[in-house]
Amino acid sequence: MSRYHFMLIVSTVATLGSLYFSEIRGFIPCPLCWWQRLFMYTTAIYLLVSLFRNRPIDGFFLRLYTLLGFAVAAYHVILERLPDGEALCTNGCLIKWVNYFGFLTIPMMSLIAFTILIALAFYPKQKNAQ
Repeated sequence: MSRYHFMLIVSTVATLGSLYFSEIRGFIPCPLCWWQRLFMYTTAIYLLVSLFRNRPIDGFFLRLYTLLGFAVAAYHVILERLPDGEALCTNGCLIKWVNYFGFLTIPMMSLIAFTILIALAFYPKQKNAQ
């Protein structure tokens, strides 16, 4: 398995997790969550189609989308942690639908997923050992 397969697994789990929270649990995604979903879903679909059709993977595209998703997720987590974060986001971005272990919120889960994706996307290619 290549790093792209692991990226597909991570992005698919994150995609299914966000759909679970919104469609099954009924949590309403905020605008920042929608941006994170845009980058995560696109990454998952791109990897699925490329790997299924045995097409070459565009590393620049993956790095760009994971970095943009990471930036939005990091901003969302920072807003959550600020004492006056409500002043910067009034569209429900700071509702903590879940709070596992006192720190693991939905934006934090997204940030963790994007961090793993960035680590895999920027992992250097291995030379074939002969």
